[in-house]
Amino acid sequence: MPREFAATREDVDAIAAWTVIRAARTLARRLGDVLAPLELTPVEFGALVQLAAGEQLTQAELARAVGIRPQSATALVATLADRGLLDRGPERGRGRPSRITLTSAGRALLAEAFPAVRASNSWFADDGDHLTAILAPFTGDATDPADTVP
Repeated sequence: MPREFAATREDVDAIAAWTVIRAARTLARRLGDVLAPLELTPVEFGALVQLAAGEQLTQAELARAVGIRPQSATALVATLADRGLLDRGPERGRGRPSRITLTSAGRALLAEAFPAVRASNSWFADDGDHLTAILAPFTGDATDPADTVP
């Protein structure tokens, strides 16, 4: 017969990974509030800033860089392209990876959004840059599959 499981709030709060997941959800909502006046979501910001850092990415590379599934990237790219924020390139179609780039409108919007997002480091009692350095090994890079955990 299985034993009943019991945990205290302290037991739950002592699980670092679960605490990070809970914090990430809260931070995503707060960042969403910061970006709302610019009509951007955190994921859309992530796509724009990854394109700025990588210059040209395929849709699959962008999905990995942003940490979303490739299927979700299709809608994301279409939305941003429809808004004139990125260019999907001329060679679109099944089996033909196109190189996605930022448009001048995308760069202008990113120039407005980036300082506000960077200012979110002030949300942390410690130095936000230090926290970023601690979490960086868990984020992978644009060459890792989105579901790979280090």
